[in-house]
Amino acid sequence: MGQTTSNSLFRTIPPERVGLDGDYDHNGLAKRVSLALSHALDPSEVSKLRISQRGAVVVFVGNIANQRLLIQLVNLSMSVSGAVDVEVNGVSVADRLTVYLSQPSKASLHRLLGALHKK
Repeated sequence: MGQTTSNSLFRTIPPERVGLDGDYDHNGLAKRVSLALSHALDPSEVSKLRISQRGAVVVFVGNIANQRLLIQLVNLSMSVSGAVDVEVNGVSVADRLTVYLSQPSKASLHRLLGALHKK
């Protein structure tokens, strides 16, 4: 690898590290996802949610109101340049899923699946 090739590799900012102003930012992806969510959603919907990143993976931790919002969060996050995956293991969903888990039944499973497919 020649000098010119190695220099150009180090001048290119990885997509997940591009900040709001286009410069290098170690948490650039998380900041850009946060900005996208603030434009698309009501701030009260994500007020109890923390957004971070692990490399090119967007990580959500906190509480949200419903499963539909979770689907929106994932879809919006994946539309941001540099995002390759979204981790939601740390997110608590207030309705539907908790109802299904507390009283599993075919009817509650169908309601949950219906909410997932409405997007």
